[in-house]
Amino acid sequence: MSEVSAKALIMVVSRTDSVERAVERISPEAVAVISSQDIFGEVAVECRKLGDRAKFLYGIVDSPMEIRDAFGRFEYLFGELRRMGCSPEGIVLDATGGTTTMRLGAALAAISEGVRMIHQRVPMDYVDGEWKRDESKDIEIVPMENPLESTGLLREGQGIELFDRRDYAASALIFHDVARKVEGAERGHYFSGLALLADGYAAWDVADYGTALEKLSAAREEFSVGFSDAAFASRAARLSAEIPRHLGFLGKVRGRLSAEKVVDMLENARRRIVDQKRYDDGIARLYRCVEMFHQWRLHNEHKVRATDTNWENVPEEARAKFLEKTGVSDLPEHLNLGHSRALDAILSKTENEDTNLFRDLLRQRNNSILAHGL
Repeated sequence: MSEVSAKALIMVVSRTDSVERAVERISPEAVAVISSQDIFGEVAVECRKLGDRAKFLYGIVDSPMEIRDAFGRFEYLFGELRRMGCSPEGIVLDATGGTTTMRLGAALAAISEGVRMIHQRVPMDYVDGEWKRDESKDIEIVPMENPLESTGLLREGQGIELFDRRDYAASALIFHDVARKVEGAERGHYFSGLALLADGYAAWDVADYGTALEKLSAAREEFSVGFSDAAFASRAARLSAEIPRHLGFLGKVRGRLSAEKVVDMLENARRRIVDQKRYDDGIARLYRCVEMFHQWRLHNEHKVRATDTNWENVPEEARAKFLEKTGVSDLPEHLNLGHSRALDAILSKTENEDTNLFRDLLRQRNNSILAHGL
């Protein structure tokens, strides 16, 4: 019995009995048949007999010896099935029949669309120097492996494109999926390394420094297994070359507030605004960057905390100036950005010359919050 299930089936057909077998075993809602002109009449008669069990569509190749003909017929029928509401995941290709050229054209088209493939496996025995059909066993309908999937080539480019666009979380999902499907230990290590690398940068991108350290360290381990394949060894070496430097930086930003942490948040905001055009997100991070900068200055230069503020470290005169400048009646327990900025200026004996710029930043941040709220 078949272990394959599908909402729709595309078949390359040269024998009418294969159509009946597929409909009986898989029970698809729709069957799209690719055949050559010389057998189309026989195929159409068989399909009419099965018309109460599935909807049939037809594609006739002009030449059974041209790859592009079968490729084009597949694309046409695939489009028709999609218009009928079938998703690519619900469509399979049975490339058992037709000429070798027809099967190849249809298979290439299926690979390009990410469509699964199956074939009808005839049980054979090798007897007296030749292969003979074993009539005691049923013909099976079984999945057919996609060589591009088993080597990782089918989706590697997509994952790399997302990674280069700094969409690390999406890239990680693809590489994890590839790592589960590829064959061979070296490919497993390589794609697991890519997945962990993307996981690490995704965590770094949201300032989850502990997770970033863990994932990048694990990625370095995957890339250091000692690849015998020269291509994998070269790629792994290039990818892992920067990891030690990044681990060192992450060690500095993990935990307490530091200058490196402020700079990292600024770079985070730059990526959102310049690289990804995510302006609202970038403004929020820019606001946090300025807030962290003043909090770091207060702690580093004046030993004053922004959370559970230790006002005993602030001179009496500076406290009075703070109350006057901010207009609050009591010293706050926690310092927001405006308070941190005001106290920083007082303790550092500097005047904030960028008042208008600061006001614009607050306005943009508030507008961003309002937009998200609406």
